[in-house]
This record gives sequence, structure tokens and C-alpha cells, in this order.
Amino acid sequence: MQLIDQRTKKIMETCKQRARAAGLQFQDESLEYIVTNRDLLDLFPKNMIPTLYDYWVHDIRILQERKIYELYPNNPYETVINTRPAISFYNDNNPDWLNVMIFYHVLAHIDFFQNNSLFRHTWNDDYAGVALADKRLLASLKSEKGRWVDYVIEFTRGIDNLVGFYDELAEINFPQKMKSSKKIDFYFDVFLGRIKQLPSSEFFKEI
Repeated sequence: MQLIDQRTKKIMETCKQRARAAGLQFQDESLEYIVTNRDLLDLFPKNMIPTLYDYWVHDIRILQERKIYELYPNNPYETVINTRPAISFYNDNNPDWLNVMIFYHVLAHIDFFQNNSLFRHTWNDDYAGVALADKRLLASLKSEKGRWVDYVIEFTRGIDNLVGFYDELAEINFPQKMKSSKKIDFYFDVFLGRIKQLPSSEFFKEI
């Protein structure tokens, strides 16, 4: 995994100018990496966050992904994560013309993540930086406490299967200022939903 070369970076910066001219809004800074398919297989278990802490389940999933890849080879073109700055990964098999097209796609992702109220907090929290701090802390604890740290991680991750915390997280992350007015609630819930009884496809178009 390595940063793209300066020539390709210059092309992508030109894409940013054209994307802004078309109305997209995003931060100036971004990081672009050229990766192999093997790199991507190693990143998938960590949700594409290269700074996530090391854990034995990640290694198992890497082996699993490699075996799946042997049976069903594929060539993912890109992946983008909403870090600060935004990080995108491009397959080393992509020609320049394809990377240009993909970069416009990535810029649309970045614009959406940084300007959508339900996703913006992931950028504000800088979770890649938080993950790196956690990784360093866990590495320090492992050198001091040994395998007991792995047992604690195993226990805390196991709680995911027992506690339904997603509803609570959704409520915490939902901005209060996005609460709709009574008129809007009436329009969608009563008028469109009960009176006109629009099919789902038409209802989503209205939204």
C-alpha cells in the first residue's frame, strides 16, 4: 500500500476543481492510496480502517477472505472511508482513465459523508485517529498484561451479541434540529400514506 504518485495526484486535484464547479462541497485535504487485491483483503476485516487495533479474529477473517478470493476472484475498484482527511484506496490494476472516473465517484461519497447530518459526525470524530490511539494503548497493555487483554477484548466484543444498542446509538447520532414540523409529518404520514396511499417507490420519490 502506497500513496499515489504526484502525476496522478495532480489529475485528481483537477477532478476536485471540476466537482466543486458542479456543486459538490468537501474539504480540500484527502489521501489516496494504491493497493493490491491482497491489501484490500487484509483491510476488509478492519472495515478498511488501517489504524484499527490488532485482534486475532481479524487474522481469521483475512484467511477466510483469501480462500474466498481463490474461489471467486474479483477486482474491487475503490473504497473510501470518512476519516479526517478522507482516505480512498484504488486498485493497482486500474488504468489512469478509470481512476479519474472512479475519483469523481469517490468525491460524491466524500461530499455526501461530510454534508449529510447523519454521517457528518463520523468525520468530526476522526475515528481513524481514535483507532490509532486505541491500537497503541492496547499494544502497550498487551506487552504489560499479556493475553488477558485479548480475553477482555473477546468479552467486550461478545456483548454485541447480547445487547441491542443500535437503536440507542441511532437516537444519539440523530440531530435534534432535524426534527420535522407537524405540517411535514402530516403530509407524509397522513396525506401521502393514508389518504393517497402511494406505493413505496412514489413515496420515496416524494421524500
